[in-house]
Order: sequence, then C-alpha cells, then structure tokens
Amino acid sequence: MFYRTRNPYFRMVDRLLQDARPLLGDRSEFANLPLGLALDVEEAADGYTLRANLPGVKLDDINVSIHEDVLTINGETASEQHSEDSKLLIRERRAGKFSRSLRFPGIIEGDAVSASFEDGVLTISLPKAEAHTPRQIPVNVTGSAS
Repeated sequence: MFYRTRNPYFRMVDRLLQDARPLLGDRSEFANLPLGLALDVEEAADGYTLRANLPGVKLDDINVSIHEDVLTINGETASEQHSEDSKLLIRERRAGKFSRSLRFPGIIEGDAVSASFEDGVLTISLPKAEAHTPRQIPVNVTGSAS
C-alpha cells in the first residue's frame, strides 16, 4: 500500500477503505459519477462575478448557459491513459463529466452575461437587471423645514 502521508489517522482511513473494497466493489463503478465544480462567487452592487478553476479542460469542452436566474456550467475532462506495463499508485485527478447550477437571488440581465477563460480559470460576469440594482433615492423636503 502506498501512503501519501505519515499521519496515523490517514493510514487508518486507508486501511478501512482497503478493507471495505470487497463490499464496495471495483472503484471503476464510481468513475462515471458527475464531478462537483468548486467555485467562488462575488456580489457587487451592479452584479456578480463567478470564478471556477478548470485546469486541463479545453475551451470546447465547457458549456455555460443561463435561464432566468439559474446559471449552469457543465463540461467534461478526458482521462489520461497509462501504459499497460506500469501500475497506477495514486489517482486523485478525476476525469469525467462535471456540472454545477446556481440560482441567483436577483434577476440577472441575461443578454449582458459574459464569460472568459484564461489560464484554466473560467470567469463569468453576471450583471443584475436594472430593476434589481440598488439605487439611491433622494428625499425631498415638503412643507416647512424647521
């Protein structure tokens, strides 16, 4: 067994997982499960900015869509093949389909949404609809001001 750390708790978990393997079956059963997509979302007065790290993903394999106030990002990463005469000791980089949908609290100006992809980081700008953009309301004095 190849250990990634010397921490005894990690070794204990590795042993538990190894013992459970006959009950769980081959790990390939879990290979086609959708992957989660970690992301950061910032809110400003005029809109939202979303950033997702997608290292190794090709631009053609990313799909971004918006319907009303729900943004959906999905795509796929290909798995790398290793030679038959070698043995894979650790596989932490997952491959497969990924998808993430987010509902925003306010209405998004769908026609103004823009996305860019640079150095493996997907950045999406989602402006708020004009009706939901905060604005300052002036207060007028009526009558006599004392």
